[in-house]
Amino acid sequence: MSDLGVRPFGQIEAVPYHWPFDGYWSPADSALLLLGFQRGTISALSAAPAFTVARHLLAAARDRGLFVAASRRVALPDGDMVARRRHTMGDVVPAEGSDDWAFPPQLVLPHTALVIDHPGDNAFYKTTLEKQLKARGVRNLLIAGLPTEGLVHATQRTANDMGFECLAVSDACQGTSEPRHTAQLRITTFGNGLFGTVATAAAVHAALTKA
Repeated sequence: MSDLGVRPFGQIEAVPYHWPFDGYWSPADSALLLLGFQRGTISALSAAPAFTVARHLLAAARDRGLFVAASRRVALPDGDMVARRRHTMGDVVPAEGSDDWAFPPQLVLPHTALVIDHPGDNAFYKTTLEKQLKARGVRNLLIAGLPTEGLVHATQRTANDMGFECLAVSDACQGTSEPRHTAQLRITTFGNGLFGTVATAAAVHAALTKA
């Protein structure tokens, strides 16, 4: 294994505790998880600022050798119950191959990236995401995505229960409104980090440069 793969990064200044909790993360055991950065969602939420931050984060992660996984919400051919319920609520899940389903061309993923399609707000639901992350030895997750109170929280909460050490990158996420975004990040930090920690992209970049 190369030196890049084993050299640890600096701990990230996060709330409510510096991340990760044990002070150790490296390209060998960490991944960037990009959730729901699809054309339709970015447009509906006017989320260009969060998308820009996420792209810069992706570039840094790629340069430092982190594994990258990206998810897309999609309406399954069998009419999955989750997608049908969300449709009834007015949240239309895009069809595979549609413009709304696709990633924007500005999201340039490394050729090694894992791309996951899922029907609901949880990227682990009906997917191989957990299996593939753990097969690569990933235990630390940096999470960015849209919306904060939907896909980001549902996925991070599940990841936490699965034993992953999670950090939500606050300005690389956006909610359906600013109050909902803020409230959801506050919920993430309940109980001294009940569902993980929260930090800015600047704090993540600072830690990546301290290797």
